Amino acid sequence: MSMTPQEVIQNLGDLPPLPQVATRAIRISADSDSSSKQLQNLIRTDQALSGQLLRIANSAMFGRMREVATLTEAILTLGFSTARSVVIASSLKNLYSRGPASQKERILWEHALTTAITGTAISKALRFPVTEEVFLAGLMHDIGKSAMVLKFPESYVPLLRRIHDQGEDGLALEVDAFGFDHAMVGEALVRSWNLAEGIEAAVRWHHDPLQAPPTRRRSVALVALGNQVAIDLQIGIGSPDALAGATRGAMEILGLDEGAYQEHRVGALEALERDRTLVSDF
Repeated sequence: MSMTPQEVIQNLGDLPPLPQVATRAIRISADSDSSSKQLQNLIRTDQALSGQLLRIANSAMFGRMREVATLTEAILTLGFSTARSVVIASSLKNLYSRGPASQKERILWEHALTTAITGTAISKALRFPVTEEVFLAGLMHDIGKSAMVLKFPESYVPLLRRIHDQGEDGLALEVDAFGFDHAMVGEALVRSWNLAEGIEAAVRWHHDPLQAPPTRRRSVALVALGNQVAIDLQIGIGSPDALAGATRGAMEILGLDEGAYQEHRVGALEALERDRTLVSDF
């Protein structure tokens, strides 16, 4: 029987808090009196974050028209909402890389970023209006795995290795071992952080987008397709075949036949190649 997010939280105990910089970015964006200047001042406190924002503003993913050289230009190029998403994403990287995990588990971050880039590329090709939500949801779709690495290192890390090495059904193994899966843990974590409902839906339903709330299915479907592309490239932990059902559901939601899907997949791979440095340098 499926557990509620509240029950998952109770079983997990304390969940990792949203990093301080991300929390401040959310507060700034939620304040109707805030301005891009306040976000810029927050970004200036972290030199690495400043560099990341400039790299993304200059990436093909966001369609730069000329070189972006200052934080002011970067925020104007990306838009306030996307710049905030980059700030949150940068701070999330630390959650993905914490814990006593081996190199196989540290690939979680590279997988998340690849999913975000390719899902965003398909989103743009389909003219989906909220591409920054797809980007951030892609980055966070497997955050539940990171939380489980932190909470259950002795049991969950070997399970991840088993999924990686043998290509078994990860969700089923997680439920058998813990009574819940990483998507449920991720949903509970995102809900505890009070993030957008669209992100919460993608974290929970990227393995079964047809079960997502109707108003969120398109964004969830785009994350599911990005997830498939990443796993097809062997960037991540899991088997491509295990995602076949999610991909079929995503194609149905987006009205894509096999030919259209393959066309958009090629476009997503081209976007990933153009922005390859983001994966290695973010």
